[in-house]
Amino acid sequence: MSQPGTVGTAFPELARIATSFELTDDARMGAIEAIADTVTASAAAPRFAFAKPVQDAYGVGHSAIWFTGKTASAIGAGFANAMTSAALDLDDGHRASRGHPGAAVVPAVFAELDQLSADRKSVTDTSVLRAVAVGYEVALRIAGAKSFYARTGFWAGIAAAAAVGSLRKLSTRKFAHALAIGAETGPHMATTTAPPAWPQPNGTDVKEGIPWGVVTGMAAVPLAKAGMTGPLDLVDHAPFFDVDDILAERDRPMVCESYTKFHAACRHVHGPVEAVAQLMAEHDLTWKDLREVSVEAYSGALRIPNLHEPLTVVDAQYSIPYCIGLVALKGLGCLATMNVSDLGNKDAEAVARRVKVSVCDEFEAEFPSKTLVRVTIRTKDGELISPVTTPSGEADDRPDWSRRSDKLVAVTEASLSKATQADLVSAMEDLRTGDLTALRAQMFSHHEPPQGR
Repeated sequence: MSQPGTVGTAFPELARIATSFELTDDARMGAIEAIADTVTASAAAPRFAFAKPVQDAYGVGHSAIWFTGKTASAIGAGFANAMTSAALDLDDGHRASRGHPGAAVVPAVFAELDQLSADRKSVTDTSVLRAVAVGYEVALRIAGAKSFYARTGFWAGIAAAAAVGSLRKLSTRKFAHALAIGAETGPHMATTTAPPAWPQPNGTDVKEGIPWGVVTGMAAVPLAKAGMTGPLDLVDHAPFFDVDDILAERDRPMVCESYTKFHAACRHVHGPVEAVAQLMAEHDLTWKDLREVSVEAYSGALRIPNLHEPLTVVDAQYSIPYCIGLVALKGLGCLATMNVSDLGNKDAEAVARRVKVSVCDEFEAEFPSKTLVRVTIRTKDGELISPVTTPSGEADDRPDWSRRSDKLVAVTEASLSKATQADLVSAMEDLRTGDLTALRAQMFSHHEPPQGR
């Protein structure tokens, strides 16, 4: 028998915000860009190889496992597509939350949409865009107001529950309980203890537990709709969460607050490699000219492994020194499609051993709201110092559509044929106007990689 839920402020108020959410022009375009970016990241990833075990675990069904020609239950497809969206570290991110909303929200929305379509339920494209915007709005308000670091899986269930709850048009009361259930049952991977703390895993096939957060969040919606209650006061407790911050008025929709990544690597890598590439281009340097590279950064940049000789692509993605080595040899574009062929490069490893990363007090004071870096390159002729550098694609400098199209083509060079790239670019142009038809057809298609790859 269902018991009365606990009384809370944040979840009920967020449910009210969500159920009355207005899809403004800014929110609409933000949702379109979020879909484009997440689908781009998934299209660039190796095709999902776990369809059968996902079907075994979560059931067969009518929801697309993107670009494989296979389907699963809505929850199974949400899991699979969250996994591929996050696989290459090309998905969007959010400064204050220090996590990745797109890989949680967009796969959940489209998996549920596929199921609704199979059930012959009519869902407008506007409702889909609104669901994406609502997922970002609710999740990032909570994730950005926590006082501790937690990987995205910790709050991905809230994101998925909010997005699917919007698509399913839950009442305000049941919406609040769906958020609470999704939050309570998601992967609890917070680090709140004083040192020595449990080491942070920095990347796997299930980056940051996002797929399991999607599963629990999607499951929370039918459970809440059937009457299950959750702990409505879960995020009402200081100092863990700042409720005033969660519910504060915002200047713009949260879906417009994410940053875009143009390199398949941890965000902490982006500023350093861009600063190095700029100095090398301005001064016509080769990798052999780099006698020492000093990166002034912030504490987050030192919390990743930064291996000089990474053995896996994931290790390479989380290494500022090795990525600088690759960029010094091959140019900045090589990070868009970094793969196993980029491992074991002895010249890149040699450069990596010349890289030193340190914390600058000035930059630390701005972290995590900003990730500022400054690079000094020492050559035989002296020192070259970069300006203070912010990674490209920040929320306050959102990329235009042509740059997003260029990203799609660049990052899918190894995963899609030229003809398929053209079809997907065309579908994205329709998405730009808010029309999802062609993109959904692409999601259900089986995309063969280019011949010889």
